[in-house]
Amino acid sequence: MFDKAKRISSFLVIRGLLALVFGVLVLALPTLAVVSSLIWVFAIFAIVDGTFAVVGSLASHETFEDWWLLLLAGIMGIMIGVFTFARPGVAALVLVMYIGLRAIISGILEIVFAIRLRKHVEGEWLFVVAGVLSMLFGLALIVWPIAGIEAVVWLIGVYAIAGGAMQLVLAGQVRDWVRRIEDRKTAA
Repeated sequence: MFDKAKRISSFLVIRGLLALVFGVLVLALPTLAVVSSLIWVFAIFAIVDGTFAVVGSLASHETFEDWWLLLLAGIMGIMIGVFTFARPGVAALVLVMYIGLRAIISGILEIVFAIRLRKHVEGEWLFVVAGVLSMLFGLALIVWPIAGIEAVVWLIGVYAIAGGAMQLVLAGQVRDWVRRIEDRKTAA
């Protein structure tokens, strides 16, 4: 069980680092380049992030009873990434809607996962905060899609960096949880 929890923590670190890199890339590229390449960058990010979520969920299926929530989020991310690749001519407006939808669904699943995780890990509120931020971000993208691609690009970058940072913090919480349980077993 503890080895699997350590692997889950490792997957959270990888997903967090991927999100941080994605966010920094989005913020570092000039706006015109971002508009044209954001489709490809987002598609790659959604597929890679979704793949790690699927692998992480499968690795945790014996440890956490709600592993399927992460599996569902991962499959959804992969599907949106593949669809984005298949339709490279998708207008920036529609891509913003895809990103918004993904953020809303991921936010809902993160909140559900956090509620179920609270019996195992302290600091699960970070997942709730990340979930609420994801939902608000997604809703803003869907309600105001023409608010300006440049503003949306900056929001996407900041959102990815914040989400990545929260996943890194949660990975530390999972590792602390494993360490406390191992310490209890050693002391017994």
